[in-house]
Amino acid sequence: MAMYPVFLSHGWVEQDGIERITSLMETYRLKTEGFEYEYYSVSKDDPAQFLPSNKALAIAIEKQMTPCSCLIILVGVYEEFKRWINLELDAAKKLGIPVILVDAVDPKYTSHKEKRAAAEIVKWDAMQLGDAIVRHARSGK
Repeated sequence: MAMYPVFLSHGWVEQDGIERITSLMETYRLKTEGFEYEYYSVSKDDPAQFLPSNKALAIAIEKQMTPCSCLIILVGVYEEFKRWINLELDAAKKLGIPVILVDAVDPKYTSHKEKRAAAEIVKWDAMQLGDAIVRHARSGK
């Protein structure tokens, strides 16, 4: 059985974003023998986001992301959280963690930085997301 620790972006305001992504992963888990996951994140409620600099938030994101095998971002949804997503992308690059983008809406709303960072962009589909995790997850985690 393979365990995939994944970092789920909180680059959206509603908690249902996390619930929707974990629902896709749970569907994949139920359909795929030997696939297990656990997720990490830095939520919008984390006190680090209220500190006067991005540095504290960046440190909190990097700390939570360190044990993860990939970063999953729901893209094209909330423009106002690009700052947050950019910090997550920077941490993933620094840690050598592959990025999987889940395109929930029109791909024209996905930033160039997100597209350049992506190991893969998948549609809103449990099998596509799960297969991308298995394909790209950083080994040894």
